[in-house]
Amino acid sequence: MEGSAVKDLPDPTRLRLLVDVAHHGSIAGAARANAITASAVSQQLTTLERECGVPLLERLPRGVALTAAGEVLAERGRALVRLLEAARGDIDGFDDHLVGRVRVGTIASAAQALVLPALSSMAAEHPGLDATVTVAEPHASLAALQEGRIDLALVDVYEHAPMAFPARLTTTTVHSEPLVLIGREPFRRGTTLADLADEPWVMPPAEAACGQAVRYACRQAGFEPQVRWETDDLQLLSRAVAAGQGVTLLPRLAIDVDRPGLHTVEPAGVRLGREIRAVVRAGERDRPLLKAVTEALQSTA
Repeated sequence: MEGSAVKDLPDPTRLRLLVDVAHHGSIAGAARANAITASAVSQQLTTLERECGVPLLERLPRGVALTAAGEVLAERGRALVRLLEAARGDIDGFDDHLVGRVRVGTIASAAQALVLPALSSMAAEHPGLDATVTVAEPHASLAALQEGRIDLALVDVYEHAPMAFPARLTTTTVHSEPLVLIGREPFRRGTTLADLADEPWVMPPAEAACGQAVRYACRQAGFEPQVRWETDDLQLLSRAVAAGQGVTLLPRLAIDVDRPGLHTVEPAGVRLGREIRAVVRAGERDRPLLKAVTEALQSTA
């Protein structure tokens, strides 16, 4: 109609930045997630407001807040991001060659035992594969996955320490293993956790999933473990046991198997375990490259 204004459609890249601001609660957080400056994010969002013709952000003395229109657009933006991820997976499905970039975030104990051999084997068969790996705790990898900074996260889930996964992520178990007692001296046959109630222990912190699971198991066995060493470094815990600092209960992949003087046994009367899961965005679960990496991890395990 003559004389009426035609507004531009929102730019998808700027829309993704608005989604990131909503997720992080700040322009600075969105800037970090996208590896750009806060000033660049602010400029892009100002342009987005001009495209939409309404204010999307309320500038506050200590940050920003989304307006009602901004909240509505951010929700639509989340749906668009999921749609674009699904479209990427569909397009990749027409290409039988495994080429392109895949960014993996992984827990330390899986990095050496699973990720390194799996990606090395894939690289030999598919020279067009460009893989990068970041070792991080599960919560950090899941955040990076949701923010689009990595493509696949390897996380561990322990019995008695459940983990919630957002609806827009999908998981595949690539490895399951028991937790085993580790000591400097051989354990007698049929050793239970209760038999070790008076021993000093070395274990991960209480806030770590492994630490939660082990403490829960000890309490179920009727005692509070006497913790002498506490660290997130599972290899260091193995070395502490070898040095006579106490006993521990860890996943098999976390054990420094080449260190002399370590003895292991599964505790009698209870089975404790963990799963290592590959996590991807739901819209990319059928992407051939990510499926191939997941299958390679399962095969290696």
